[in-house]
Order: sequence, then structure tokens, then C-alpha cells
Amino acid sequence: MWPFKRAGRSSVVIDPCLGDGTARRLDEAAGRGDWSAVSATLTPVVDQDLRAFYVGVLAGRSGPQPWIGKWLAAEPESALPHLVKGAHAVQWAWEARGSGSASTVSEEQSAAFLHRLEVAEDSLDEAVSRDPADATAWAELISTALGRRLGADEAERRFKEVVARDRWHRAAHARMLQQKCAKWGGSDDLALAFARDTVDLMPAGCSLGSMVAVAHFEAALQADGSPEDYLARPQVRAEVHAAADKSVRHPDFRRIPGHQTADGWFALVFHLAGDHEAAAERFDAIGDRPTELPWGYYRDAGRAYPRFRAKAYRAAGRS
Repeated sequence: MWPFKRAGRSSVVIDPCLGDGTARRLDEAAGRGDWSAVSATLTPVVDQDLRAFYVGVLAGRSGPQPWIGKWLAAEPESALPHLVKGAHAVQWAWEARGSGSASTVSEEQSAAFLHRLEVAEDSLDEAVSRDPADATAWAELISTALGRRLGADEAERRFKEVVARDRWHRAAHARMLQQKCAKWGGSDDLALAFARDTVDLMPAGCSLGSMVAVAHFEAALQADGSPEDYLARPQVRAEVHAAADKSVRHPDFRRIPGHQTADGWFALVFHLAGDHEAAAERFDAIGDRPTELPWGYYRDAGRAYPRFRAKAYRAAGRS
């Protein structure tokens, strides 16, 4: 069913709107340059996880977005256009950098990356000055701190600003977890401790349970031997199952747009660990609406997702 459909048996189309009507209206309004419709649709959204998701849909639009400049000119004192401009510049920066390791990034790419992050930071600073209660702009500022390598202390300061406004903001926690990972100057122990503390304290049904799966996946990539061997360790499997029980498998879990990322991390880690029936259950929950992560770790998310799903279903005896 449009806009998310199978593109043959070997791939799916990654729908940034995840079939959500509000996200689709925002994307369509942005596509026709109707900043007024974007503003009218986004302004009433007070749930910070939904707000971050909808801002992410707008931010993920490729290329220059001249309607944002028109919105800023028309409503210079509004925080929202500054937030959207900053979030778009963050995505634009990572587009310039590419998805490879630091050693694969050219000087030209690095310069574009840093310049765009500075644009993002300036815009996000304007957003937080105009709407001090908004957590989403602070969450985006964690990304700029990460990209500009401002250090763990500064990222932590920005994270504290988010959680003071919205304790369980899922995007902020996901970005802070990356700061804790070895690839961004942290360590496996720091990342796992952050994930475990979050899951211990979070309310039942919170999507942040997937952080345990993410932290173990990142550790598995750094471990001696194969990722599968690491993830199949009994203590790792038990911890991931416990996190799933408190989050995606809990009856209070909110299946709002973006839940597919949490389900996806559990699906991937369960499959790699050999827990194929547990993985198949999470693939059922995702259906035909996967998100870019975690499947983008395997280059082409639209091809990786159905490949992993088919393997999990076969191993679980479903086909």
C-alpha cells in the first residue's frame, strides 16, 4: 500500500514517514514549499518524541529547502523554523561526510561537514533561545556536539538539558549512546553502563529498552571473533531478552511512529544471536515499514531488511 510497498522480493522502499498521516502531510507541504502548512501542522505537536520524529522527516529531505528561508523571513521570532533549519543542516552535514569511518573522509568532505554543523548549531541556538521548554532542539545539539567532537562533557551537558525537559526523550538517548561508544571516543563499558542505567530506571513500556541491544551490537563489532559469537553469549542474550520484556514486548509499549527502530534493533540482535523466533516476532511488529537504522549498517537498508527477515523466518520454521 502506497507509499511503502515491496519493490520486488529482494528489497523494500524505506518510507521516512512510516505510513503516518501527519508525517506525510508535512512532507508533502515541504515538497510544495508551503511553510505555512508545515507550521500549522507541526505547532500543535507537544509530544516530544513525535515532535522529534516529524522534525526528522523534514530534516531528512535531500538538498536545499528554500521554503525554510521563507518561513524564517516570515516568522523570525518563532522557534520552529530555526529548529527545522538546524535539524536539516545536521542531516545535510552527515550527507557531506558520508557514512564511512573517519579515515575515509576527505579534507573537502570534512570541511563541508564542519561548516554545515556550524550552521546547524547557530540555528539550534536560536531555537532554544526562543523556546526554552523545547527538548528537541537540545537533542539535535547533541548531534552537533558529537560531529564537532566537542567532547563527552559538553555532550553530557546538552543531554542534561534534554532530560530536564523530557526525561525519556528517545532521540536524545540514542545520540548520547553514540557519544559513549568506542567509535566516538568512548568505550564498550561506557556505552553498556549508560544503556543499562537507562533501562533500569525507565518506566515499563519505554522504547529505550532497545539501547541495550544497540550497545551490545556496537560492542560485538569491536569484539574478537564474530559479532554472532559475542551476541550468542548466554549473559548477553539474557540481558537483551530482559530489555525487550521491559520495552517492546511490554503491554504498555507505545507503537508511535519510530517504534520500528526499537523493534528493528531487537530483531537484528536476536537474529544474530540465534534467537530466531524472538527475531521473527519483532519482524512481525515492523511489517513492511522498517527504518534506516539498524539496517543501514549493512549499506543498503532497503535490501538488508528483507534479507534478514527472510533468514529469520526460515530459521524459525515460518517458511
